[in-house]
Amino acid sequence: MTPELQEKLNSCPNLPSPPTIALKIIELANDPDADFKHIIQLLNCDPALASKILRIANSPVYPYGKKVGNLHQAMMVIGLNATISLALSFSLVHSLQTTKGTGLDHTLFWKRALMAGTACQVLGNTCKVAEKEELYLAGLLQDLGMLALDQVFPDLYAAHAGPQSDHESVILYEQESLGLTHGAIGSWLLAQWNLPERLRIAVTGSDDPSRVPAQDDRARFAYCVSLSGKIAEIFLRETDDEYLQMVKIQASLLLQLTPEILMEALETIKERFADTERIFETDLQSWDDPQTILESARASLLTRNLQTLKEVEELKMDTINIEAQFHNLQEAYRHDPLTGTLTRAYLDTYLQTSFEQAIANEECLTLIFGDLDKFKSVNDTYGHQAGDAVLRSSAELLLQKIRGTDRVGRYGGEEFVLILPKAQRQTAEMVCERILNAFRETTHEISPEANITVTISLGIATHTPENPYSHIADLLHHADEAGYYSKTHGGNQYTHYYFMKTEQPA
Repeated sequence: MTPELQEKLNSCPNLPSPPTIALKIIELANDPDADFKHIIQLLNCDPALASKILRIANSPVYPYGKKVGNLHQAMMVIGLNATISLALSFSLVHSLQTTKGTGLDHTLFWKRALMAGTACQVLGNTCKVAEKEELYLAGLLQDLGMLALDQVFPDLYAAHAGPQSDHESVILYEQESLGLTHGAIGSWLLAQWNLPERLRIAVTGSDDPSRVPAQDDRARFAYCVSLSGKIAEIFLRETDDEYLQMVKIQASLLLQLTPEILMEALETIKERFADTERIFETDLQSWDDPQTILESARASLLTRNLQTLKEVEELKMDTINIEAQFHNLQEAYRHDPLTGTLTRAYLDTYLQTSFEQAIANEECLTLIFGDLDKFKSVNDTYGHQAGDAVLRSSAELLLQKIRGTDRVGRYGGEEFVLILPKAQRQTAEMVCERILNAFRETTHEISPEANITVTISLGIATHTPENPYSHIADLLHHADEAGYYSKTHGGNQYTHYYFMKTEQPA
């Protein structure tokens, strides 16, 4: 964004901005100590807002089964984060609807915003996005920049030759006219309001999801927002088969949704429109009949499926054997057949890649070296089959107690290495506590008649931007040393290399 445009935005008196109640909600959203009591006190100051929260708590979106009669019950049903996000949505809708320009079709704009919010929420549920409480708000605000541009350049959208329901042509027109799109403007506005970075990134990538790399933790959230706008457009313009196919391709590429799953999501979105109308008091159904659109889409899907079915079947037999062979080779290289953890060969590659990524992004990386206590006695007493059973169940425990972004590899024998990206010492110690408690409380079945308990010794070493390592081998060696310290000092405990060194005599 150029300094000149930023100056225009800063000096424009009619830019959309949240009212007082919304500003207080934003403060709560950024306050880690916010609880039910704080938000209820705030909602009680706005009866209209409180009634909308109660209405949505009693809607089919949250099938509680009993009548929700007060705000405390409503928040128990909806949840704290979802209540804050919904309250902010309602407040911003009321505020932003009062912003008027000359060229933007505001009726179309608000229908699209509300439909996109509904679609975004359904997509999040379908794809199991963790931050689904914020998805409605993100879908609602993705085109916010259009309101700002309409204020700063009153004739901008009036001069657009195509229909505003064709969102792609609007985006191209903005790029040609201004050198940027409304996504960048909307992201700037959200920054002025101090909203979470996840929302700003989603708005930035709403018109071009490739701006959000797939490896970014917030990518699926942003992709739901981008796809929700395209789905809203299905219901807002006279869509053709080509556009529907484009949406299906986008759904597959961005969120790995098959055409069949996408159709189920569209059915759910259509059913939710009635709830959105009642909650926001906006007529959405006066536009193209969603049922007709969905029937057309289903017919198109069926026709194309029949056309390609024969070709797919012919190709399937040729490729299935090659894919199976490749998959088996890949699995054999990456995963230990006994424990299911990473093999030693692949572990070395994964460690180096993780270390290079931590260096490049100036992030933390923690390694935990785990060694089963007195494992040799298990093999000597019960035999190697019993030892293998203990290794399998031990690996399962480790995999269950780590975070979703962590990995476990078998270093050799009864030794394991845990890779914790972006984890500082405190996080690693919490993981170690979970692992130690799990091993203490678990009995391993080594035969139908016998169960034994096995403990584990753990060693931690952490690379940080403040205290970096030069080589991954050094980080792994220090984790191994810390693990050995735990083992030789009684086992069944963890030791951090930093503290082990500080406790050693000089």
